[in-house]
Amino acid sequence: MTQTLVSWNDTPTKEAILTFVAAVTDESGPRYVPPADRVATFDNDGTLWCEKPAYIQLLFAIQRLRQMGTEDPGLLEKPAFRAAATGDMGYFADLYANDVPALIQTIYDSHAGMDQDEFERLAGEFLAEAAHPRFGVPYRQCIYQPMVELLTYLQDSGFKVFIASAGGMSFMRTVSEEIYGVPRENVIGSNITFQVERRDGELVLLRRPGLVEPLDDGPGKPVNIELHIGRPPVLAAGNSNGDIEMLELAEASRRPFLSLLLHHDDAEREYAYDAGAEKALQLAEARGWTVISMRADFDWVFAF
Repeated sequence: MTQTLVSWNDTPTKEAILTFVAAVTDESGPRYVPPADRVATFDNDGTLWCEKPAYIQLLFAIQRLRQMGTEDPGLLEKPAFRAAATGDMGYFADLYANDVPALIQTIYDSHAGMDQDEFERLAGEFLAEAAHPRFGVPYRQCIYQPMVELLTYLQDSGFKVFIASAGGMSFMRTVSEEIYGVPRENVIGSNITFQVERRDGELVLLRRPGLVEPLDDGPGKPVNIELHIGRPPVLAAGNSNGDIEMLELAEASRRPFLSLLLHHDDAEREYAYDAGAEKALQLAEARGWTVISMRADFDWVFAF
């Protein structure tokens, strides 16, 4: 078998990926897609890096809320600050289950008022230094090696690869080039609003409270893909119900397409869960999307 995608097992899933890429890059074939239209979009949380036991950016925000509560105890009257200070992860889990916009607002507002350079410095330090509670390595190492190989393989095959995640665009951009090989300008995500100020005669970009609509999740993903890319993907990969519309966008591209859904079914090497992906798994079966089984299709999960 080919040495491409070496951390993938030789399964029908790997063969489907190789067959699709070979077909759309064959100039003499009926399924050829010109490089300009060879767009691939990937979700991030749970698709490219580990999203358990909690979203990495949420943990980064909780760290900031805890720090702010220590500096100003009056903030502990507010539920999010109190939950961060006491380690009440159930509060944030309840927001995720019942009010995702409120959770995302909490995450983004945690760094409101900070200049963008400082935010990216702190985000980079967190990803490099904070350790995953189960795996004991920095969060930036908790990336799925097979998926990173897929990103590289697609780029080598003339695809323009983008990350389209509900997570924070600025947060992901701090490491996207180093850990994924994806240019920061190819990262799409939910984002805070900004304002420009001058400090000591120098222009400074400040993070403001409030989010840019729509959030890059669910039906917001096709909107943001159109705004940032201007072309639909012919290959899209996600892992949850929030990725359904992006996978459908590839299907509606009027070109050969491949929609990939990563299934977390490997409790031994990572985690096993269907929560938040129930509808996506049903649609994958009904529409013939390719489901990636972490347990069956990945020879190894992480590079560490």
